[in-house]
Amino acid sequence: MLDILIAGARLVDGTGNPWYRADVGILDGRIVQCGVVPDRAHQHLDGTGMVLCPGFIDVHTHADRLLERPQADNMLRQGITTVVSGNCGSSPLPVGDMLDKVDAARPSINYATLVGHGSIRQRIMGQADRQPTDREMTDMCRLVEQAMEEGAVGISTGLFYVPGAYAVVDELVEVSRPVAAAGGVYATHARSAGGKIPEAIEETAEISRRAGIAAEISHLKVLHRQGRTTADRAAEILGQIERLRDEGIDLTYDLHPYPATNTSLSAVALPPWVSRDGKRDERLRDPAERDRMRPEVEGNIAWIGGPDRITIAGFAADASLEGKTVADAARLRGTDPADTAMDLVLEGNPRCIFHALREEDVRLFLTGVFGMVASDGGVVPSPTGVVHPRNYGTFPRILREYVRENRWMTLEDAIRRMSWFPASRFRLAGRGLVAPNYAADLVLLDPDSVADQATFDAPHAFPTGIACVIVNGRIAWQAGSDDITRGCGMAIRK
Repeated sequence: MLDILIAGARLVDGTGNPWYRADVGILDGRIVQCGVVPDRAHQHLDGTGMVLCPGFIDVHTHADRLLERPQADNMLRQGITTVVSGNCGSSPLPVGDMLDKVDAARPSINYATLVGHGSIRQRIMGQADRQPTDREMTDMCRLVEQAMEEGAVGISTGLFYVPGAYAVVDELVEVSRPVAAAGGVYATHARSAGGKIPEAIEETAEISRRAGIAAEISHLKVLHRQGRTTADRAAEILGQIERLRDEGIDLTYDLHPYPATNTSLSAVALPPWVSRDGKRDERLRDPAERDRMRPEVEGNIAWIGGPDRITIAGFAADASLEGKTVADAARLRGTDPADTAMDLVLEGNPRCIFHALREEDVRLFLTGVFGMVASDGGVVPSPTGVVHPRNYGTFPRILREYVRENRWMTLEDAIRRMSWFPASRFRLAGRGLVAPNYAADLVLLDPDSVADQATFDAPHAFPTGIACVIVNGRIAWQAGSDDITRGCGMAIRK
C-alpha cells in the first residue's frame, strides 16, 4: 500500500526531457513508482490538467531564520522544498550545531548549508585587512575541514563584503582545497558586479583551477550606472564564462528574475577600507575620515543608479524611513545623499533594495546555458515591513513570465533550472528528479495559472497556481489552506 498516489499528471521530471503523462507512487518518503501505478494508496491526489515536477531547490538563500519560522511559508508556498543557506561568505558556526538546531525546529522544508569563509575569517582574524599568518591559515583550514565533516555542502565567499574583501587569491585557494577534497562546491559573491566584473570572474576561475573545485557565481549581475553600462555587457560576460568552460573551468551561476538587488547599505555605499579592524563607526564619526571617504561613497551611490534608486528596508532605528529612498531621506533631513547614507549606516545600517539592474541583462543571464534559478532570499519571519518580492515569488515568476507569457524558456527547461541542475551542482544526492528511489519532494501546479503576486509595493503576497507541495513524502501544504505541516523537512548533511 502506497502512502500517496498522484494520478494522471503531466510529469516534468527535472531532466529537461519532454513531459509525459504518468502516475507517481510514494512510500516511506521516496518515489517508488512512475508510470501506470496501481490505485492502492492511503492518499490520492488527482493530477488531471496539472503538472507534477520536482520540488524547487533554492541554492542561494539566507534562510537561517528558519529557526524562527520553521514553517517557511513564503518559500514553501512557491514550491521550494530545499534551500541552501550560508551564502555570501556568512554562515553560523559550527555548521553541525546549526544543522542540529534545524532538525530540532521540525521545519517544513529541507535545509542545507555552505560554510562561510567570511565567518571563519572573522573568527580567526577579526576584520584585519592583511594576509593570514601561517598559523591563522592553518586554523581557518581546520575550521573548513570541520564544517565539511559536519555536513556542509561547500564553501561560500563574500568578496564584496568585509572581511572577505580583504582576502587574496592564495588564501581563497587554500581554504577551498579541503572542500574540493570532500566533493563540495565553491559559491562566491564575486568581488565586483560593476566595472571589474571580468576580473572578478577570472579570479573565480583561478580559484577553481588551482583548488580543483567546482565554482558557482552567486546572483550573477551587472550593476547599471545610468548612461554608462552598454547593452552588450551581459553578452560579453556570458562569452567569458563559455570561454572559461571551454578551457576546463567547472563554472556555473545562479540568479533571480528581478531587476533589483537587496543587501545592507554599508556593503554598497562604503569602500571596504572604512570597516578595517572593526573601526567603521569610529571612522564615520570622524569628520576628516568622512571627507576622505565621501568621493568613494558618492561614486558607489552613482554606480548603483543614484540615491533615488535605493529603497530603505528593514531599518529598526527609524521605521518611518522604510519604503522611502535615500534621496527621500536626504530631502527630509536636509543633507546630501552621501552624508545621509553615511548617517544611516552609523545609525543602524539598513538593508536596502537597489534598483540597479537592466531587465534585458537579467533575462539574458537567466536564459543562458549555464544559469540556474535562485532567490537570494530567506525565510520571512512575519508578513510586515519592506522586503524584496523575491522572497515570495521567484520560482512562480519564472513559470509565469519566462515560460507562459514570453516563451523565453520551455517549461521543461525552467523546471530543470529549478530542480535537477541545482541538485546536481550542489551535490544534493537523491533529490531534484521525479524518478524511483529519489526523495519525494514534489510540486503539483497548474501551468495555466501559476504566477507570482508579490511586487515591490506589496511584497507579502503568496503566488497562485501551486496546488500542493510534498516534502520527503508528506504533504506540507495544499492550496485552499493556510495550514503548514511541520516536520516534513530535515537538515541535509553532505
